[in-house]
Amino acid sequence: MRQDYKEIATTVVNDPTNYKVCVVCGAIVDKASPTCPDCLAYRFDSDPGRVADRAVDMAAKPQNAVSHHDTLE
Repeated sequence: MRQDYKEIATTVVNDPTNYKVCVVCGAIVDKASPTCPDCLAYRFDSDPGRVADRAVDMAAKPQNAVSHHDTLE
């Protein structure tokens, strides 16, 4: 089952040090990821404040992007 942006944002805001923001596409990814799964970039911003702010921004907007986690039903 796919989580919505608000659930994911809550997880990220509660522990932003385990995540980073892709500087190319703005995706939030796990800190251990060497590349962004959405755009394959390898440059990230790991600042916890920036990560938390991005999560809050994403939660405030409706989800309209399709990612590799989405499946056709």
